Amino acid sequence: MAAAVMLTACQESLEERAAREAREVTETKCPMPIGNNMMLDSIVFDIPTLTQSQYFRFTGLNDNDSVVFALRDAKAVLVNELKSTTTYRALMERGVSFRYVYRSSRNPEKVYLETTLTPEDYQ
Repeated sequence: MAAAVMLTACQESLEERAAREAREVTETKCPMPIGNNMMLDSIVFDIPTLTQSQYFRFTGLNDNDSVVFALRDAKAVLVNELKSTTTYRALMERGVSFRYVYRSSRNPEKVYLETTLTPEDYQ
């Protein structure tokens, strides 16, 4: 039985592994505090579009409209962070897009920022 499990794991594609790991992080660790006044709510990997989406939520003092002004250079910061994170290297080599969505805790319908980094952005 252990051999069957190992064979299955070896046959898992990069995309399937990314989807599984995103689901596992979401189920076991989210919501997860990320710095001051921010939470990571979930990570989703969409195999057909090769897109990893990360959903964040501002809380406390950061949950206000001035956040939008502070996020004006967020794309450049996200690109630098992505390039320096070795765990995403294989996904980047595969041409995966990375989508980031930042919402309000007080008003979950309110999206402060939604941006997608494509291979053209990070290569």
